[in-house]
Amino acid sequence: MAAKPRTVQEYIEELDRSKKEKPDQVKEALEIYLDLWKSALKKGVVSPTDSISDALTKIEAKGGLYESAGG
Repeated sequence: MAAKPRTVQEYIEELDRSKKEKPDQVKEALEIYLDLWKSALKKGVVSPTDSISDALTKIEAKGGLYESAGG
């Protein structure tokens, strides 16, 4: 089992790698989830070097991942 990603960038990369082993519906869901994370990065809500814990705190303060991504 792989070690838990420590940063947002590592988390995104790990999810991206893992999606190729998944059924099509799961791949689609992961793509949506990854797009939300990438949008939150682009908007500056989180940084690629943030720990997952810190990023989740920032995201929660904005109202969740969907809101952080500009939903």
